[in-house]
Amino acid sequence: MDDRVLPPVLVVMLDGLGDRPWAELGGLTPLAAAHTPNLDAIAAAGTTGILHPLGRGRAPGTELAHFVLLGYDELAFPGRAVLEATSAGIPISPGQVCAHAILVTVRRNPDDTLTIVERYPEGGLEHAAELFAAIETFEHEGVSVTLRHTCGEQAIVLLGGEASEEITDTDPHNDGWLAGSVHPLRGARDPRRAALTARALTAFLRHAYTAMRGMTGTAPGDETSPFLLIKWTARGAAFPTFAEQTGMRGCVISASGVLEGLSLALGMAHRMVPLGSDIAADTRARLAEAADAFATGAHFVLAHTKAPDEAGHAKNPSLKRDVIAAIDAGLEGLATRRGFPAGTIVVVTGDHGTPSGTSLIHSGDPVPLAVISDAAQRDSVAAFDELACAAGSLGHVRGTDFMPMLLNWRGTVRYSGGLLATHTGVHWPDDYEPFTVESNGPGS
Repeated sequence: MDDRVLPPVLVVMLDGLGDRPWAELGGLTPLAAAHTPNLDAIAAAGTTGILHPLGRGRAPGTELAHFVLLGYDELAFPGRAVLEATSAGIPISPGQVCAHAILVTVRRNPDDTLTIVERYPEGGLEHAAELFAAIETFEHEGVSVTLRHTCGEQAIVLLGGEASEEITDTDPHNDGWLAGSVHPLRGARDPRRAALTARALTAFLRHAYTAMRGMTGTAPGDETSPFLLIKWTARGAAFPTFAEQTGMRGCVISASGVLEGLSLALGMAHRMVPLGSDIAADTRARLAEAADAFATGAHFVLAHTKAPDEAGHAKNPSLKRDVIAAIDAGLEGLATRRGFPAGTIVVVTGDHGTPSGTSLIHSGDPVPLAVISDAAQRDSVAAFDELACAAGSLGHVRGTDFMPMLLNWRGTVRYSGGLLATHTGVHWPDDYEPFTVESNGPGS
């Protein structure tokens, strides 16, 4: 019904881009210290600002940040374990409770607590499949536990019966820390079920510890053994597809299983592109995949690279600076939208901060945002970093504003008083059902 040629949208997502100033970089952030002529050209060609994916000071995970940036309500997020399971080909129906599990080595202490000694690289623990098989099923107080091995040292835990997702993790995400105990969350909607689930998982983890220790033939006096850490407990949910929510056919390009799961859960296409060792070449490959996705019918493409995040987790600011510079080398021509359809809206930003000089996993530091659009007025910012973009005309942008802003520039944003379709997404639909004057028509 709308015969306009609408511009496609390309989002280049630099995972974990946000950071802090470090003395070894002369008081600059890794991004500000990096040589980034192409990112600077993108900023100079468009409009800029600072993005807070979940709000000021909040430190999101990749999966939740993307869920919100793709136009969904944070409170509707089902939980990461659902996405991990979906990526692994394990269907999670609405209401199904699941969790993510990972094998690690622990050391038993005199007070019976467990210190995490090391996490394994994928495939680094022999006989992982056999260990998972030995503890595959369990039941306690009517709550069933079923393990589904996915890859390497990872598995999905399916919880049946009166299970609740409102429990704590056991994984502190740091070696040398104690494994946590399982508790019901304060303020759980169903405290009885949450307490029941916590007891059942506690019993299961103790059973698993004993069984795996026996299987690995630990020598007398050796207090190390495999142990199962549980995290990201979630409940399956149904929500509108990305096309229903935004009016666009979407595609995500990433090397991430959790983003693959998110894409599939939202009805988006996903192209798995493993992260290459040559970061510049890897970046070019992702842009080439994006161009191909547009050529084969996508309206919206999110090209994701985890390289800045991995560099941040290495806790080496200079390394992260160099990785960002390498990414920039792969972005040549993007400022002029070379290789993409005419009028393409180009967005470059990050999903969260991964500080490279502290033990924080993720941080609430904001990320710079640059947008090239024929519908957006250029500002005077000529550099792409946290400080320069903070002076841009977009100001401080919340994650919930991100998709409406893109649809506004695209020319398809829904105005707040309009209800033309049964699903109230963030776009103005052009595929609504027309009224007919005959009773046997589609509107009868």
